Amino acid sequence: VGEVAEVEKKNNVGEVAEVEKKDIVVRIEDTVTKDEDTVAEKKVIVTKDQVDEFRSLTMQRNEKIAMASLSWVGGNVEDAIEHYDKNQQHYMSPTQCRANELRVKALYMRYANDPKDALPGKIGPNGVSRLLNELKLNAEDRKVLVLAYKLNAEIQCEFSALEWGKGMMQMGVDSVASLRIRLDQIDERLREPSQFKPLYLFTFTFGKSAAERNLDLDVALIYWKILFKDQFSLLPLWEEYLTTVHKKAVTRDVWNLLLDFLSFTKEDLSDFDEDAAWPSVLDEFVKWARSRMAGDAMQEA
Repeated sequence: VGEVAEVEKKNNVGEVAEVEKKDIVVRIEDTVTKDEDTVAEKKVIVTKDQVDEFRSLTMQRNEKIAMASLSWVGGNVEDAIEHYDKNQQHYMSPTQCRANELRVKALYMRYANDPKDALPGKIGPNGVSRLLNELKLNAEDRKVLVLAYKLNAEIQCEFSALEWGKGMMQMGVDSVASLRIRLDQIDERLREPSQFKPLYLFTFTFGKSAAERNLDLDVALIYWKILFKDQFSLLPLWEEYLTTVHKKAVTRDVWNLLLDFLSFTKEDLSDFDEDAAWPSVLDEFVKWARSRMAGDAMQEA
């Protein structure tokens, strides 16, 4: 498969093989067998194309960091990006990390303690509004929800110092400009179902009141529009059913399974399996929607 570098065994995430032609990177690590009596060598091969793709998607200029991230997860680009997102601070030197922490803290203080918010030590609604203005985002942009997700925020329109510091360090950003670029990158990757689903599941807990088990219908409708961006043709019909017929708050079970329903059900509902374990509200919606579609077809005829 090309030239492979001869390397010593490495156990540190940051240590990767140096390859003259940059065609292939190999990380060899110790793996102990079940009987713990023998040690085997595991080779992880990373191609230059994978390195280039990783750097393009993450805007990471340092080729060694790209190689380290890829080799750590076995060469899968998607997994490497996820690993990199969660561990960016580990790829910094102690000096870089400290400087980054100071810039992140200074940026936080720029929006925290707004007198109009009356939330000492926190970024409140007015502080968030100023941040969004600088990011050139409106409140309905999905990237705003992505930001809340990456900061693991517990309350809408509010960020604590801990949420901000940990989230910004994990994203590897310390300025408005770098945050804007990072949010663009993350939002672009949401086209992948494996990247989108965690954000979708996070939104239910984020959107509801801490004292409530279910998500208010009005709030659910707003977040579905933000999340899906007109992706599913059945969504308007689903929204009409909820607002005119069902008229109840959305449970976690319904929220979670709606994504699968919209992703895998045909627009005409012809492949919907009534015997599958769908929430009853989805069964009722399908009956209502089929009747509605049949009526529309008769009128057109």
